[in-house]
Amino acid sequence: MMVFTNLLHAILAVIALLISTTAFGIEPKDQAVRTVRAHLIVQDPSSACEEAKFQLAHYSKEQALWDVYIFALAKARQERALFAAWNEYKKLFPNAYEQRDVIENMAWGVIENGTHSPSPIIRAISLLGAFFGQDAKGIVFLRLHMQDKNSFLRGVAVQLAAQLRDASLCEAILHLLKREKVWSVRLEAIKAVGKMKIHSAKNELIGIISSEETTAEEKAAAIQSLVTLLEVADRNEIEQLARSNRAGLRLLACEVVAHCELANQVDLILPLLQDHHSEVRASALAALGLLHLKEVQGQSITNVMQRMTKDPDPTVAITAAWGLTLLNPQEGQKAFASWVTHPSSEIRVQASAALGACGKYANPYLLKAFNESQDPYVRMNLAIALIGQRIEVQSASQTLYQNLIGRKERWMWKDFHHFHALAPSTLKFDAEAGMEHPEVVDQLTRLEILNLLAMLQDSRAERALVDFLQNKNWGVTGVAAALMLTEGDAASTDLIKQLLTHSVSKVRIQAALILSLWGRGEDAIAVLRESYPKADRELKERILEGIGRIGAPSSIPFLVDSMQESSQALRIIAASALLQSLYH
Repeated sequence: MMVFTNLLHAILAVIALLISTTAFGIEPKDQAVRTVRAHLIVQDPSSACEEAKFQLAHYSKEQALWDVYIFALAKARQERALFAAWNEYKKLFPNAYEQRDVIENMAWGVIENGTHSPSPIIRAISLLGAFFGQDAKGIVFLRLHMQDKNSFLRGVAVQLAAQLRDASLCEAILHLLKREKVWSVRLEAIKAVGKMKIHSAKNELIGIISSEETTAEEKAAAIQSLVTLLEVADRNEIEQLARSNRAGLRLLACEVVAHCELANQVDLILPLLQDHHSEVRASALAALGLLHLKEVQGQSITNVMQRMTKDPDPTVAITAAWGLTLLNPQEGQKAFASWVTHPSSEIRVQASAALGACGKYANPYLLKAFNESQDPYVRMNLAIALIGQRIEVQSASQTLYQNLIGRKERWMWKDFHHFHALAPSTLKFDAEAGMEHPEVVDQLTRLEILNLLAMLQDSRAERALVDFLQNKNWGVTGVAAALMLTEGDAASTDLIKQLLTHSVSKVRIQAALILSLWGRGEDAIAVLRESYPKADRELKERILEGIGRIGAPSSIPFLVDSMQESSQALRIIAASALLQSLYH
């Protein structure tokens, strides 16, 4: 087979060469370029490199020949020779840094070389580089890594592919959904089919939801994806779901009614308020509350909510208290009292998030609970709600500031069914966790609170930010940077820009990295480039990633030179940043 393949390449090379020589009157130097390209046409970059070196011995100052030589070296994954050629190219041609095609080919060559590395870490960095390149070439690498023998890399490839809608990627994701055996990768595939609107995955998702063998996380992800895919819902289908003997399908019925705002189908889920699964009961209550219904088939929803506040399950009772508060604020606020002061800190935090979600209907109890609580997380969640309503803003912002400065444990945003709460982090480090690294999540959570203080133009925001930057090593990188949706408010951006001239070097660098995360301001580039030579390798990675996210064409020469670092990881990150700057 190998002999046949080599023979086929040789024949194709001859054909390509014959085609390239059919034109008359071609200059010898132009013919030399065509000859090299002929080898590239048949995907034989090694022969193209040898041919180019031979031709350059005769036409050493022919720029087009050097261009195709550099391209051949990139395709052949000969990095050392590639940059030796580039350094010679710079000497010969003053406009070298203006040759975008040449530079782009070099960058993709560095990334492609990394995808063949035996090191999973290097392959992961290459995968991210290909994704950030935002080019059709990157699609090939994403598909390649979905078949990687390393499950972590397959999971990352799925997460990144979910940000795109390419048909070939959709096909690959669906294949993984059906065949993947590793739980973490399968979970990402379940999430991806919803994000990518892969409608042909509906039956697979229903199978996951109805199976007794799938985990709670898989069922929750499958329900979320399936609800996203549903554009219309037939009453008969909802009725079948609501009457299913599978709890997951009954839960799906509630989510569909809420998501599609099917007020005329609510009668189908009323019986689920008596379901023996607490999660189904809570979901049915949430649907009633989200649809703002006061009565269904002559039955008062206020009375229903009142009765369900006595449910033995805390999540069900808290959800009922939220729904009751929207309909009858006075009675609903009474129902919250025992939960906001519950002996369990987790239940207190959940109740504070639900109370805050009631908006104006939580008043006046919202302020009373804030003033009386001794739980810092209850107070912070209620403070955020008060700020949202512009009530006692000074006191609320003071609470957030004091906890930002004083509490050193990690934070996170935690979802309690339908409620979103600021809570102490329960995440553990896991190499397969992607962006769920506990330190990354803590940094992003605290940055959101700082952003809120900055929007309020609170005088303490700058002090809190300086403290944050001095005591944290800002490092939102890799998968996290690729997947998260975060953006600084104009006030936050202005505040952080002021710190680019701070007397403490670490504060300047950290401020520049945050601005780069938001893709804001070439002001940060000067700080990052100035800090690069003396930085350790980890900080160099952060700096290169930051410069790439800003995507300024003025960074191109710096990034091209950075592709010659001794560390392959740094070379790949520089190549990725270069592509972002070229395509910006």
